[in-house]
Amino acid sequence: MRLSFNDIPTLSRPLLALALVIGVAAAAIVASERSIKGAKATLGKARSELSEAQKRVQRSGEERDTIQRFLGPYADLAQRGVLGEEQRLAWVDALRTANADTQLYGVDYEVGARQGYAFTAEANASGLPVQQSIMKLKFGLLYEQDLLDFFRALGQQQVGTFAVNQCALQRLVQEVSQPVNAPTLRAECEVAWITIPAEGGS
Repeated sequence: MRLSFNDIPTLSRPLLALALVIGVAAAAIVASERSIKGAKATLGKARSELSEAQKRVQRSGEERDTIQRFLGPYADLAQRGVLGEEQRLAWVDALRTANADTQLYGVDYEVGARQGYAFTAEANASGLPVQQSIMKLKFGLLYEQDLLDFFRALGQQQVGTFAVNQCALQRLVQEVSQPVNAPTLRAECEVAWITIPAEGGS
């Protein structure tokens, strides 16, 4: 089939329709490419947000596990008076109770100012604001064993944590030939009451 110039008017409409179809197809292709690029960017952003959310969930899970793991010991330390403010009145009551339980002759005490604990590193507590208050004790004993019994009774009061830094014994009676109701030894001890201030405390 051969075409001539006389056929051009007849083909003008089909050619115009073809050009229109090609233009629409080209526009659709361009729009599709833009849509695909936009979808890829949205997908990448969504994946990034999902990854960050998963990391937050993992971190929150780890934090929850850490809290659950240490909540019991933390509550126990708080209950025993190790965490927070010093419980000096409780310490004094514990001294009196320990004295009565061991049937000693009274305890004289003197408590110093709160200060940094000298053996924080040795106690594997580096990074914690561990504090101590030095208490000097003076009391009479009948036998040497009474000293151990007294500190054992003091520990059973559950009013905090203490460490006996040193003790010195002085004999008041050279020889006990028969039971007496009076001290034969004088003890002078230095005790460190150990506390960890609550966050923001001094």
